[in-house]
Amino acid sequence: MSEKREAQVEALQIALDTEKKGYLFYKVAAKSSKDPKGQEVFEHLAKDEIEHMGVIATVFESLTNNEPWMTYEEAVNKFGVTPREKIIFPDVPEEAQEGFDDLRALEEALEFEIKAVQFYTAQAAEAGDENARAFYQSLIEIEASHVQIIQAELDSLMGTGFWLGFQEISLEH
Repeated sequence: MSEKREAQVEALQIALDTEKKGYLFYKVAAKSSKDPKGQEVFEHLAKDEIEHMGVIATVFESLTNNEPWMTYEEAVNKFGVTPREKIIFPDVPEEAQEGFDDLRALEEALEFEIKAVQFYTAQAAEAGDENARAFYQSLIEIEASHVQIIQAELDSLMGTGFWLGFQEISLEH
């Protein structure tokens, strides 16, 4: 395996580990949340992280077998026929935590998702292969949408009067 390919595989291992940590975080946040809407949002984000793990694992396996890069869509299609046990599911129990409120969970989630966007952006910039860039660009778009969802939840929870970046009410005449 070339040095460049090894670096690509290592980056995907980091991505896989990151998505696993995200999954665990969102499962804990969902169980810790007292708000049904918050639980729903965290469960949705956890489900997305599972899909990301499967897709990244599919590309990881492809690259370690010295096959060419796949686009995100190609990996999704291949993952759909990959046995589910190939996904590296978390082995840590998901327990609710005392003092882990929705605000803290959302703030940590926002930081996590912003870092994911930054990581995938850096990987896309370094990718020499067009399919690799397209793969990372798909992850960037997905993670950026998570940033928007989480920011909207934070804005709502904090009562800022903003929803998805738009001011809901104005106190000016």
